Amino acid sequence: MRPNVFLALVFLSLPLAATCRPPLASKTLVIGVQEEKPGVAVLPPGLFSEIIVTDFRDDAPSPDFALGRELQGYLAAELGRSFKGAVSRMDLSRDGKIAADDPAFWRQAAAGRERAVFLTGSAGLVGRTLKALKKRSLPVDGPFNLDRRGLIEQRRWTLSIDLAVVSAATGEILYQRTFSEDRDYSDLDKPAEFAFAELADRIRALLFPVLFGAPTIEKRAHLRR
Repeated sequence: MRPNVFLALVFLSLPLAATCRPPLASKTLVIGVQEEKPGVAVLPPGLFSEIIVTDFRDDAPSPDFALGRELQGYLAAELGRSFKGAVSRMDLSRDGKIAADDPAFWRQAAAGRERAVFLTGSAGLVGRTLKALKKRSLPVDGPFNLDRRGLIEQRRWTLSIDLAVVSAATGEILYQRTFSEDRDYSDLDKPAEFAFAELADRIRALLFPVLFGAPTIEKRAHLRR
């Protein structure tokens, strides 16, 4: 082959070789990003200006402990630490009945405070004495040997709350749920006030994220070259 023809073929093959060559690998950096987003809330920020906590009807009244009043005071104090608007109390005469399903009742009680909500309902605090096995006194031949089985008495306190959030503007129920928490105490003389304080804290920990929304963490991956 003549030199001129050979050189012509070489020059013609260069563009084809460049086209067939795989591209140079680019460096891609994967960056993990965490973004906090507000959770869904019964009381979205800025939508309501006041929470009115009513006296709760006591389903198991005791002459030694006014549960309805204590629960009203507890919730009002705790809401005051978490809610940016006003928190007030209102005692309602309901003749022993729950009026949460009567919109006209709540609109009248609101007296024009349309950007308010009522926190209302009923509650019960019940103590029972139970017998339980001693954990360190079980017989070697099993727990069903009644002659050698060790028993102790415990006091179980149960706090139940039927709670409703009611719109002052419409009188309609925005949220409703029954909460129930219990705890056993080896001290049979544990007062109702002590049990109420512990069990109410548990219910608050369940209720407030629903009312105000618990923030959620959303993870994303960003690609950077």
